[in-house]
Amino acid sequence: MKDKLKNRVGQTRQEWDQYDANFDELWIGIESKLDANKDKSANGRTPWFWMKIAASVVLAVAMSWMVFSIIYLNEKNQDGYALKDISPELAETEFYYSAQINEKLKIIHASNADVDELVNENLALLDSAYSDLKKDVQDNADNEEVISAMIQNYRIKLEILEDVLDEIKSKDEGQNSDEYAI
Repeated sequence: MKDKLKNRVGQTRQEWDQYDANFDELWIGIESKLDANKDKSANGRTPWFWMKIAASVVLAVAMSWMVFSIIYLNEKNQDGYALKDISPELAETEFYYSAQINEKLKIIHASNADVDELVNENLALLDSAYSDLKKDVQDNADNEEVISAMIQNYRIKLEILEDVLDEIKSKDEGQNSDEYAI
């Protein structure tokens, strides 16, 4: 078999050799085409290069947005909705009660009445109930009973703090009257 192939190549070699190639001229032609393509693109970069860069930027922005939205939505879902998330009117109500509660807490802390731990325990229980209500309102934001319970939670906190302040005042008045009696 090798002999047949060798004989065939030997017989047709002259036909193949009739096309002598000038490799220098071929290379010059290739170089001129490469130079022409280089001139067409900006700074020697092809349009595909810029498309790859643009696709990379778009991909990076999309991934960043997805990560941010997943993190933000998970935080929102875990915490539930507060009154301020439902409507502006309820946001005002929440702001009013929060301001009142914070003011009363400052007065209690400033009084040095040693009731801070007890007050904080009671408020922590109400805060945990409020967290449950926030999760309930997330499921159905139009539920008036849940919204009413959230507002009632603020009222109960305020009443507890007012009762503590009344006790502190009555204790202080009792001590002051004892001082005058001496």
